[in-house]
Amino acid sequence: MAKNRVTSHLMCEDCKEKNYTQVVNKKRSIGSLKMKKYCSRCRKHQPHKETK
Repeated sequence: MAKNRVTSHLMCEDCKEKNYTQVVNKKRSIGSLKMKKYCSRCRKHQPHKETK
């Protein structure tokens, strides 16, 4: 079943907290995705970066 899937996390660039998780394909490079998401620790929309 889903042998080529891996879990990646989205980390807030300001407070370094891992807020969101997503399942992605292993062949895709990790760390290239950046998006603005809501950070519950900062209590505002911040840029989030993809990590392992």
